[in-house]
Amino acid sequence: MDGSGIYGSGMDRSGLDGAPARVRRRTGLGRGPATRALVALLCCCGTWLALSARAAAPEQVLVVNTGDDSVSLVDLATLRQRKRFAVGSSPYGVAVTRDGRSVAVGVEGEEKVKFFDLNDFSLEAEVPIGPMHHDHIVLSPDGSEILVANYDSDSVVLIDAAARKRVGRIEGTSAPHVVKYEPSRKRAFVTCKKITGIAVIDPAERTLLKFHQIKVNPRGLTFSPDGSKLYFGSFWVDGFFRMDAESGKVERLFALPTPEDSLPQEVTYHGVESVGPSLVLAANEGGRGSTRWTSARARCWIVWKTCPIRTASNAFRDGRASRCGCW
Repeated sequence: MDGSGIYGSGMDRSGLDGAPARVRRRTGLGRGPATRALVALLCCCGTWLALSARAAAPEQVLVVNTGDDSVSLVDLATLRQRKRFAVGSSPYGVAVTRDGRSVAVGVEGEEKVKFFDLNDFSLEAEVPIGPMHHDHIVLSPDGSEILVANYDSDSVVLIDAAARKRVGRIEGTSAPHVVKYEPSRKRAFVTCKKITGIAVIDPAERTLLKFHQIKVNPRGLTFSPDGSKLYFGSFWVDGFFRMDAESGKVERLFALPTPEDSLPQEVTYHGVESVGPSLVLAANEGGRGSTRWTSARARCWIVWKTCPIRTASNAFRDGRASRCGCW
C-alpha cells in the first residue's frame, strides 16, 4: 500500500475537489446504524482517509465501520471494498501517520487508541485514553503528534506518534467532539458540547488560547480557504452557521430547510466540509431512515459558495441548493 500521499481526518484538502463526487456507489461496507452514520460523513466531516502517491488523485480510502468493529479499505478507481480489518469494539476516529506506514484508530469500546500496520493491520501498539465518546482524532501538521478530542475528560489528549504514548493534555475544552487545524496549521479549533462553544488551542504550546461560547451546540466544523471564517452545524438546526474565526462572532445562519421527504433529525446537518475554494458541503441526515440507507445513498447539499461557480452541474445558484450525491 502506497501511503506517500495521505489525507487525514480533519484536514482541509484543496487538492481533493473531485474526490467526494467519485464516491458514489455501493462499496460493500457495513450498514448498521453506526456504520451508516459514519459513511454519511465521508465527504463532509473528514471521517475518512484517502491514500495516494499523487496528492491530487487519492486512490484508496479507509472507512471506519463502527457498527461491526472494523475498518474497510476501499479502492476509489473501482469503488469497491478491497479489504476489511477487525480493530476492536466501537471504532470511531482514525488518522494515518506521516510516513504512511501505520494507522491510529480510536477504539472506544476498549477506551484506547490502537496503532496498526497499514499493510496488514497487525497490531503495533495501544495507548490507553479512558472513557471515550465519539472522539475525533487528527494528526498534527508535522506528523509528530495525534490529537484526540476526548469528550469524557473535557480535554484534548496528545499522543506522540512515534513513541506511541500520551505526552500531554489541553484542558478547558468542555466535552470536545471535533478537532481540526485551521488552514495555517498553527492553531486547532475544537467544537465543545457541554459548555457549548468553540475552543481555540495551540497544540505545540499545550495551551487553550480562546473559548468562544455560543448559544447553540456545535458539531462538525470547517474553514474558509484563508482561515478567516469557520462554518459549523448544530443540533436541531436546519442549516449551518458562519463565525468570524478571530472574534468568535457568529455572523450568519445559512438556513437550508430539509427536503420534503425528510424527517426532523437531532443533527440535521452533522458534518460540514470545505472541498475547495468555492464550495462548502453539508451532510443531511434527514433521509427516511432505513429506506434511504438501505440503498446506500447519502444526501449532501451544496450550501455555500465563496466565488461564482461556472460549472453547470451540482451548482449553488441564487441561494437555492441543488443536490450533490455522495453515493
